[in-house]
Amino acid sequence: MRIAWITDSTTIVPNSIVDHQDLTIVPLLVMKDGESFIDGVDVNAETVYSWIDAGHKVTTSQPSIGTFTEHYEKLKADYDFGFAVHLSSELSGTYNASIQGAEIAGFRLIAIDSRCGIYPAGQLLAEAIQLAEQGVAIEQIEQTILKRRFDHHIEFTVENLKQLQAGGRISSTKAFVGNLLQLRPLFHFEEGKIVPYQTVRTFKKAHSKIYDHLVEILERGDVTDISLFHATAYDLAQEWKAKLEARFDVSIRIDDLTPVLGSHTGNPAIGMSFLNPTSRH
Repeated sequence: MRIAWITDSTTIVPNSIVDHQDLTIVPLLVMKDGESFIDGVDVNAETVYSWIDAGHKVTTSQPSIGTFTEHYEKLKADYDFGFAVHLSSELSGTYNASIQGAEIAGFRLIAIDSRCGIYPAGQLLAEAIQLAEQGVAIEQIEQTILKRRFDHHIEFTVENLKQLQAGGRISSTKAFVGNLLQLRPLFHFEEGKIVPYQTVRTFKKAHSKIYDHLVEILERGDVTDISLFHATAYDLAQEWKAKLEARFDVSIRIDDLTPVLGSHTGNPAIGMSFLNPTSRH
């Protein structure tokens, strides 16, 4: 049987599968003052940040059910079924739209709510593809990925709280007081949601906390594949990468946040993400 592998544009796709012939990436949308732009196609992250700085209302939207239906109608001509890994359903309706689009198209689809996003979501998809290539039954692959999705680790912080407030991640009062007092939350994923777990003074102290935590993780020696993701903080990410790779046997990639993700964090922002190499659940 031939399998179509599907994800959305919020996923950071590992190099091992980025050119896979059976991979389809469905883009989300960036909205500026009500006008829509295709994530990473019609607009880049730098333009989104310029819109935010200029005071435009910048929001995002999931792919429509119709968009998924169109994709799946095309895929069912060449594939027996699809296997999709999507951004947490707590953050976006993309997962549900994907399922509904497949139903309308009459396309058999196994859809995974990653309960996370970015690089761990991509690593989940890569693991699924690897298992399929090893001849593992698709039902077993589904069960494995449903367990593995809870093995993600994502942390990040931002310089300005304006966009997190605009997206409903924090209250307007917290954003105002936080910016006034230079309080910077550190965020992680918890049950599929982005939640603050600590607050410190200044962006520098916040990103230093994340770096120190990453060092602690690497000292355990089991994590070897990490994404440092950022919004206009490439130099800082490169500095981290150089220091960590000089000290640890680890593969570190640097990823720009897509326009959709960057519109929620604003800039600058920096974080780390990975999938634990072995299941802890």
